[in-house]
Amino acid sequence: MAPRHPALARLAPGEGRLTLGLELPLDNDWGPSRQATDRTAGRPHGVPDLADHARLARLADRLGFAGLWVRDVPLFDPVRFGDAGTVFETFTHLGHLAAVTEQAVLGTAAVVLPLREPLLVAKAAATVDALSGGRMLLGLASGDRPVEYPLFGRDFEARGAAFREGLHTLRAAWRPGPLELPGAGLGPDFQLEVLPKPAAAAGIPIAVAGGAQQTPEWIAEHADASLNYPATWARCACGPASGANSPGRSRT
Repeated sequence: MAPRHPALARLAPGEGRLTLGLELPLDNDWGPSRQATDRTAGRPHGVPDLADHARLARLADRLGFAGLWVRDVPLFDPVRFGDAGTVFETFTHLGHLAAVTEQAVLGTAAVVLPLREPLLVAKAAATVDALSGGRMLLGLASGDRPVEYPLFGRDFEARGAAFREGLHTLRAAWRPGPLELPGAGLGPDFQLEVLPKPAAAAGIPIAVAGGAQQTPEWIAEHADASLNYPATWARCACGPASGANSPGRSRT
């Protein structure tokens, strides 16, 4: 059996041991005074205060939290969803975290893969992995905000198929040697590569968040980990042809 990726081993060391991670932003206020605080600060309700962001990330890393997780929310939607996620663009944010931390796994929970170009995701994730010394864990989702899809020129109903194709593209991009994508007519004779390559030969571990419009069997075969609420599979009849939504926020 191949050795576990160091990032996965840090998050789940086995032997019944639990680890704790934190979802960013760390300087958010979800208490009863939130609306008054937002009004005083002059920011929309649901947008976090990021003033102390770097110090708190360093502190969490120093205290031994196993992972720091960021979300992928392209557009603030106060009417339908009410929170702005972690605000910063996901991979730019992770690059900053790579510079200010030393130990914590840097995870996405989760990148909405069907809204992004997979080759650019592969390059961005590998860049974070290289800058952090192999601490990247790429959590992927199919998305649960239909309003975003037409704005990116994507089909919400086809997101399950786009997710599967995108994940295969990521794996191909991280393999050593020329990129091969037969479905796009790209063979090794083109001598194209996505650089940098991940720090570990095994690539970057992928965790699927929620159902991602896939069956549990497909996820078990193609992913390294799963990010779920406890009731995900009980309430989601997910599958390649399903229209069911995956959860908007996931955790380990």
